[in-house]
Amino acid sequence: MYKRTIEKPLKILIGWIMLIVGIITAPIPLPLGQIVALIGLSILVSESPWVKTKAQKLRRNIPIFHRQLTRMKPYLPRFLKKVVDDTDPMHLAE
Repeated sequence: MYKRTIEKPLKILIGWIMLIVGIITAPIPLPLGQIVALIGLSILVSESPWVKTKAQKLRRNIPIFHRQLTRMKPYLPRFLKKVVDDTDPMHLAE
């Protein structure tokens, strides 16, 4: 029990740090920033229902973003496919 109370906030903190660092480093020529941001986002979606809901709403409000993610899904690694599935706006409860 104690391990889980420390583990979840730590994962959320690491996810936010990776997402922010990924966004900051995204403009460099190598795709390292995008990879780091996506890994951070996958951690956040798996650990935070708030982030998952916000990502679902973002995909619902920006249809072109939703279509691009859906189109890219077959070519993504397994952990990113899970993020695409988890943030599908069709599962958004309102």
